[in-house]
Amino acid sequence: MEVKGSIALVTGANRGIGHAFARALIERGAAKVYAGVRDPSNVSDDDLSALRLDVTKPEEVAAAAAAAG
Repeated sequence: MEVKGSIALVTGANRGIGHAFARALIERGAAKVYAGVRDPSNVSDDDLSALRLDVTKPEEVAAAAAAAG
């Protein structure tokens, strides 16, 4: 898979394995990485674009898709 120049969405990207995965995408040249998180204020990494996203709430999934699209 070619990561360089790609756009990605990582859920749970504000901590743990989700954050490590998001950082790895940035470091490998992803053009943009959206951090899907319940509370965007918890995203302290300036390289990530925070999106409010609780995958158990269909309205938030739709709003995140619209914002990223």
